[in-house]
Amino acid sequence: MVRLMISARQSRTGILLLVLLNAVPLAGVLLWGWKSFDLIFLYWMENVVIGVFTAARMLVRPYSHPLELAYPLFLAPFFCVHYGMFCWGHGTVVVSLFGPESVGHALLPAVMSVLASPFMLAGVAALTLVQAIDWLRDIGQRGLGADNVKDLMVKPYRRIFVLHITIIAGGFALAALDEPTAGLLILVVVKTISDMWHWQKDRHSDEEYASAELSPEMLAEMAREYAEPKVTVNGEDRHFASFAEMKASKEFRMAQAVMRMMGAGRELRMLSAYLDRKIEEEQGRPLAEGAA
Repeated sequence: MVRLMISARQSRTGILLLVLLNAVPLAGVLLWGWKSFDLIFLYWMENVVIGVFTAARMLVRPYSHPLELAYPLFLAPFFCVHYGMFCWGHGTVVVSLFGPESVGHALLPAVMSVLASPFMLAGVAALTLVQAIDWLRDIGQRGLGADNVKDLMVKPYRRIFVLHITIIAGGFALAALDEPTAGLLILVVVKTISDMWHWQKDRHSDEEYASAELSPEMLAEMAREYAEPKVTVNGEDRHFASFAEMKASKEFRMAQAVMRMMGAGRELRMLSAYLDRKIEEEQGRPLAEGAA
């Protein structure tokens, strides 16, 4: 119950921060005279920010074995090149369709021109802070590097396809209606609601991950798989005198590295809890509270 109350309080705080940070584009429309291009270009810049944080999530993770480096060191550069090209093409389309003559139709000069505005920089800073808070939330709930590197790589594309088709369609509608302020505000509200939905969806996923316990079914499955302290490497069983020796072995560390590399953080955490239980039984100590 206490955990649920803390989680609910954190969720409300996160939603409040999200709304406040999304109020920067709202201020842009009401106070700084932003038009549809400014909003759409800011939301395109958010894609770049998300790409940077995605690459960081792929690379910044615990490494207990050199084997774990292989996957992120291959996929992170590949993601940066592929996603970078995707964002470049997307940004070029945005500038070509909506950019005023004052910024031209080439992407890089448009970026430099738009970011020369302190108000636009404030918007980019707000979007960056949203991503930083989201990452810290994930670390607090699931631990650093819990996400599968491959899953991280494809996640930004799904967001772009769904959200930005809506935003670009809205931009065309606003241009046809001569940029009414009400329409611009609706665009900001739609984007804010989308962010809140994704925030809540990710929070529920994090809670399910964090609350996963060693259920009787999982305990029975692990008892069958680890009936004795051994690790199978390349089809050969390596036996140990105790589960404590097994957990400290280089063979088990390699198995951990493979599981972590493949994003099996939840399964690895439950396996570690199971082995701690077995080690306590070996040492004749009572089980830790909650281990039963």
